[in-house]
Amino acid sequence: MSKTPSFYQVKRVFLSCPGDLVSERSRFPKILETVNNLRAHSLGFHLEAVGWERVIPSFGRPQQLINEELRTADLVIVMFWNRLGSQSGKDSEVTGTLEEFNLAVRLHDETAKRQFDANKPVVWVYFRVPTAEPDDQLRGVLAFRKKLEEGRQLFFREYTSVEDWEEMLRQHLVAYLGDLHRWDLDHNRESMRPELRLIQGDFLAEGIYDFGNRLKLQVDLDGDGSPELVTFWFAVNSYNLTITKHDSTFALPLSYQTLENARLVHVAIKDVTNDGLPEVLLAASDGPASLRLYVWGLNQSGRQERKLSEETFVALADFAGQYRAQIFEGGTIVLPYGSQGFAFRHRWNVNQFENIGD
Repeated sequence: MSKTPSFYQVKRVFLSCPGDLVSERSRFPKILETVNNLRAHSLGFHLEAVGWERVIPSFGRPQQLINEELRTADLVIVMFWNRLGSQSGKDSEVTGTLEEFNLAVRLHDETAKRQFDANKPVVWVYFRVPTAEPDDQLRGVLAFRKKLEEGRQLFFREYTSVEDWEEMLRQHLVAYLGDLHRWDLDHNRESMRPELRLIQGDFLAEGIYDFGNRLKLQVDLDGDGSPELVTFWFAVNSYNLTITKHDSTFALPLSYQTLENARLVHVAIKDVTNDGLPEVLLAASDGPASLRLYVWGLNQSGRQERKLSEETFVALADFAGQYRAQIFEGGTIVLPYGSQGFAFRHRWNVNQFENIGD
């Protein structure tokens, strides 16, 4: 991770899980880095991973040293799959992950009594759908889950794959940051009228086009720390969507025939390709039964070289649907169609969007 600037308020995130969730643990720092770049830093926060990897070898019970790290956390994420884990010590009756969970809940309850330091740490629990044959480890996981269900004191979520968890966690982290710091959001988002939205989601910047004016959004599209200007307007019988970097401006290709009857145009900025760099999204509609969604972003060469130009920032996709589209944190795009609750679902895979089913 990059060095944390002194003016960011650091929020420490502790990940607790048994050894069978190695894929999730390996992706965890990258997820925090992406959320930092695309949301946390713009709100004045920095998410920092803490856990057993940071513990300095020394005398004492290893789990106790890990617990000291946990005591500094603002958010504790506890996860299980097929295993409950190993005992936390020679004489312990619980596993390391369960000891960490119990400590986090106790700290949460203690600090919740103090108005000046309430609800620290926040505790989230995730269960991956089991894939192992029932044994003592899996039965322990299921018993723990049943205890949470019966207690109804702590919310948990289930997921089926690492990709689903990554998308879910990013969504939850963005919501967590939003609850911490609502007043510093981009002006375009503050002025949005909810009933006019064509796309739902948490965006770096967004705006509904007001005919006769220019919609302007500022955001860093190439990760160099300097924001570019994205501008959309209608003039001389044509729609225009441009990007200005320093003193250079280039246009993104738009189909006038597709937009000529548009009653609403909604422009938003969000990372939907999971590369840590945001894309430009434009949704247009001439009524509830018609929605077109366009996505522009860096091509493979642009992403590798971090080069933003007319040749590298190109059209990535063009989707059709109805009503409002939903854009999730992991990049999944959901476009409703028909009158029976059907929806197209698309997710970026390597170099293109793939339909992942209704």
